[in-house]
Amino acid sequence: MTEKKFFPLSKITDRIQAILAPHMGKQFWVKAEISSGRERGGSFYCDLVETDKNGKILAQMRCSIWSRDLANIKRQFKDCDLDLKLDNGTSVGFQCSLQYHPQYGLSLKVVGADPVFALGELELKKKEILDRLTKEGLLKPNKELPVPMLPQRLGLISSKGSAAYNDVLKTLNSTPFDFKIYVADSIVQGDRTEKSVLKALDVLEKLDVELVIISRGGGSKTDLFYLDNEAIARRIASYKIPVWTGIGHETDISILDYVANQYFKTPTAVAEEILSRFIEMNRHIEEAKDRFKSSWNYRLEMEKRWLAEAKTGIRQGTRKLLDATKTDLRNMAGSLQSNVLDRLGNEKTELSVRKRNLSTAPLNMVFLFRERLEYKGRQLRNATYRDFKTQKKELENLKKRFQPERFSHRVQQERDFLGNFKNQIVRKAGLQIKSKTQGFNYLKDRFSEGKIITRINNERRLLGNKYGTIKAVDPETSLKRGFSLLHAEDGGLIKSISQVSPGISVVTKLADGKIKSTVNSIKEKESHD
Repeated sequence: MTEKKFFPLSKITDRIQAILAPHMGKQFWVKAEISSGRERGGSFYCDLVETDKNGKILAQMRCSIWSRDLANIKRQFKDCDLDLKLDNGTSVGFQCSLQYHPQYGLSLKVVGADPVFALGELELKKKEILDRLTKEGLLKPNKELPVPMLPQRLGLISSKGSAAYNDVLKTLNSTPFDFKIYVADSIVQGDRTEKSVLKALDVLEKLDVELVIISRGGGSKTDLFYLDNEAIARRIASYKIPVWTGIGHETDISILDYVANQYFKTPTAVAEEILSRFIEMNRHIEEAKDRFKSSWNYRLEMEKRWLAEAKTGIRQGTRKLLDATKTDLRNMAGSLQSNVLDRLGNEKTELSVRKRNLSTAPLNMVFLFRERLEYKGRQLRNATYRDFKTQKKELENLKKRFQPERFSHRVQQERDFLGNFKNQIVRKAGLQIKSKTQGFNYLKDRFSEGKIITRINNERRLLGNKYGTIKAVDPETSLKRGFSLLHAEDGGLIKSISQVSPGISVVTKLADGKIKSTVNSIKEKESHD
């Protein structure tokens, strides 16, 4: 066996440090995600990790950013209108160099960061969200909701006391229009943005508002990405109230702007759009008022002129009308007199004619009715004579038909028929009465009192025997005679020794109680027993 050679740990660490020494000063760019990040004493410490699609960690290394380097990186991001966000799970592009310490091992030292990389990651995330919303058709639903022409009940989602909050309220309240504004204080920047805005939307949906405004002031591009939130966007897409956004970024459009009913560059622009509607409506009302006033004045002058002309016409026309009416009345009176005289002459002539007719008409009518009566009398005598002659002939025929001998013979035939029929009925009735009497005697003999009592006693004895048999086989009767029943713990009846084994508990049922016991041993029945 060869002799084992042991090396001090410091020799190992020195050897590793010697191997890595040529690479210690070199700088390189690393793409990774932040994990277990923490800031302490102005410096930042974390682990940089790389994961696959399933979230499995492929590589991991400790990393540190010293306070001076961290301040320089933040200043560099600020110049690019970005805030440096070092949250867990954030993808970063760091400029690093290797550092090795015998006690703390190998790690990375960050000396710089790429703002463009950070911005690209945020934009990529934003594009992915926008693509999903577009594919699902969620950019249109809120845009298709009708917005009232003059919305007065407004819901405002903003950070209370912020510049955006004050701009909206100052713009709306500085006008004579009566707005009712429901303010839902919300966090619009930071990790709690999603939860806060969703809660505000839920609260305002329960109120009687006509329009909801989401506003925030200016800030860095990184701040804007807190509103590039997929959950909030989906909530707005399913919202039943139109949503307007006023997010203070002149050149950028957030995800919420895409799904909102309408978006504006600043919170003030939202308020000014609402005011412009009221101002435009007020202008239309004033113009309509002026047009109505002008039309009314013109119509009033026309009516005054017509009344003056009518007044003059009434004065002059009345005299002309009276003269014309007087002339018409004179003409009508002369015409009426002439017509009355003509009518009186005609009536006198007609009366004289009717007087002459009245003196001759009664005599003519008497002669006419006398001739009619004589004609009707002749007709009646002739008809009566014919009827008497016909009736006489019919009576003679009936006399010949109804002779006494024929009636006597027919009556005797009927008497003979009725006598035979009576005898048949008497014979049939006698046979039926005899049969019914025999049947009644048979039933009377069968159901006599003695036989019924005997049958009842036999049935009682039979039932008594059956009851005795049932009572004899009743398990309770067997228990009273000294027998017992063996049950398992679950209540099942044990009928064979194969159902028990040593160690189990059994219950023995007696006539006056139960005994619970444990089986210690089992002995099978011998064949000669």
